[in-house]
Amino acid sequence: MKDDAVLLVCDYSLRYLGGAQTAFLRQAEALASQGVRVIVLAPDADQVSSVPGITLVAPPRRGTIPVLDLPLLGRAADLEPLVAATVRRHGVGAIVVHSEFALAAASLAVGRRLGIPVLHTVHTFFWTAPAALAPFAPVVRGVHRSLTGIRDGGRATGSHALNNALRTMTLRVAERADVVLSPSRHQAEALRAAGAGRVEAFSNVAQPLAEAPAVAEGPLRLLWVARFAPEKRVDVALDAMREVAASLGDGVHLDIAGGTARPVPGVTFHGSVPGERVGELMDAADAVLITSLGFDNQPMVALEAFSHGRPVIVSDPALAGEFGEAALLTPTPDAAGLAALVRELAADRGILAPHREAALTYARDRQPAAHVAKLQEIIASVR
Repeated sequence: MKDDAVLLVCDYSLRYLGGAQTAFLRQAEALASQGVRVIVLAPDADQVSSVPGITLVAPPRRGTIPVLDLPLLGRAADLEPLVAATVRRHGVGAIVVHSEFALAAASLAVGRRLGIPVLHTVHTFFWTAPAALAPFAPVVRGVHRSLTGIRDGGRATGSHALNNALRTMTLRVAERADVVLSPSRHQAEALRAAGAGRVEAFSNVAQPLAEAPAVAEGPLRLLWVARFAPEKRVDVALDAMREVAASLGDGVHLDIAGGTARPVPGVTFHGSVPGERVGELMDAADAVLITSLGFDNQPMVALEAFSHGRPVIVSDPALAGEFGEAALLTPTPDAAGLAALVRELAADRGILAPHREAALTYARDRQPAAHVAKLQEIIASVR
């Protein structure tokens, strides 16, 4: 078993590096860095630069599912031969899936049939869609059933019909894994409560430490990095900056990576930038903003910030609980609450010092060697 490869599976395109894809590839790199053979099976894997120890396998695409922008790979039953052949060809001893659609379902089925441990990493159980789209819940259920062949299992409740349908997708895939991996404790608790089975709180991989000196002078500098999606709530950050600029002028500056520029005082929009540039922006910042509420599990931008010795300012109490002293929680989750905390930090930047130390400690405990050792321990417990 020692020389077995680990198969990492994702239904999302690797052309676009969102949070799930970034976590997925960092895990692949971490495993390879510790001498584990890694097979990556994902759409557009052939577009990713390979590293020693990682073999890339890209299933053929049949198109793209509209709105979701999800690669269409066919039904799970049609993908099982590809998964089984990949397992046998490369001597796979464990499968880790990072998504909830056809390729993940095919991998779960093959793993069960061949007696191979299958782990399911859940990147968000907190799917959020506008309530106005709730009538589309039957469509979501039908598409997921058609792609995965999964027709029974638990049902998520507690929100409107579309959110429940989206969360049920994740739950039913999770139920079929030997172990469900949740990068955060608060999501792990939610999955257990929903009936997902054995759930382990297991962090994503942090980047190697790249601590930069604290910003010593000039305006308080903040950074926001995420998709411009409603659940990320960039407008909270922008509205807060309008309030801050009205009282402090140019005493605070916000850099935004991603999205389209808007005329907001004290804000610089950088558009889509490569990872190296994000690192540079973090080094120039005092702290990183995460304005989502009730959606995020363990945002990869937080792990990156911590690796650079930068704390995060969060609107979500659940994230504040996850990150401890590495995070500062706004007094209220709205723009007014964020503006109040920003004004406090602008008046006394020394408040950030202990939070910077906590950020580095958080990242230090989640380096590749520790991540791989824990993953191997979980896999061994299944065997």
